[in-house]
Amino acid sequence: MNRSRAAVSRIIRTYLDHGGSLADRERSGRPRATDTQTDSLIVACVVVDPFIDAKEIRHELQLDVSLSTIRRRLREAGLWGCVAAQKPPLTERQRQLRLEFARSVEGCTVEEWGEVQKIAASSFVVYLPEYCHNVLSSGRCAVSAWGAISKEGLGPLVRINGSFTASAYCRLLQEVLVPYALEGPFEDGCYQLQHDRSPIHTARMVATVLENLAIRTLPWPPVGADLNPIENVWGIVKSRLSARRLSSATSEALWQAVSEEWERLRLTPEVVVRLYESMPRRVQAVIAANGNLTRY
Repeated sequence: MNRSRAAVSRIIRTYLDHGGSLADRERSGRPRATDTQTDSLIVACVVVDPFIDAKEIRHELQLDVSLSTIRRRLREAGLWGCVAAQKPPLTERQRQLRLEFARSVEGCTVEEWGEVQKIAASSFVVYLPEYCHNVLSSGRCAVSAWGAISKEGLGPLVRINGSFTASAYCRLLQEVLVPYALEGPFEDGCYQLQHDRSPIHTARMVATVLENLAIRTLPWPPVGADLNPIENVWGIVKSRLSARRLSSATSEALWQAVSEEWERLRLTPEVVVRLYESMPRRVQAVIAANGNLTRY
């Protein structure tokens, strides 16, 4: 066996002491300082406010843990401290439209935002996402996805193959979004869809389909990503993908990873709930910035 007599004796003694097993016994050790729900809330704080620091997170959540623990939880979720991205300035017209929109929905409560599939002021706000979002790109390998969130958490995730056209969007509305809404968070059919002003969403055929399906839409301002919680969800998924270090993966492997991270995030609906709760603050931030871009 090429082992010393002492080593063999130690193995035999361990086997007998463990009742016929060589498996390690559970060690007492120090218990984890946070549970799964707390970990998700820590991540949600950063998702809602990317510029918040560990000390502010601890204070907001009233946590009795060290700052290093909070930073570790963020790193475990693939969220690392980064330099803020530089954004191009808004045109005067864009700024004015953003400000007008924010003022028009200033009085909406969290409950009302829950009646909108994305962003709206109704009785039920949902964020039935609408975006074709490039979630990961590495050289020649890229994956695009369309996803949905509602006040109840994550909805369906659909892979987009080829160009995302108005025709493809109409199919998603008919085959994915409406069934999801009526079979899940909006069984009574009382919801409002928010989508941006991209040519795909404003195409005539899309308007016709929306009318035929009796889907109400919420007007959306230009450059409204900071008002749209789905962007924060994409941010979490992309951060977790980055932590996987998939730079040389195939498109199929990337899609598998995206799907896995989406399902993983689905297990913590409180993250999306917290995003919904941020809507009044996002609106106030736009008003305070006089229509300019905000930290969200």
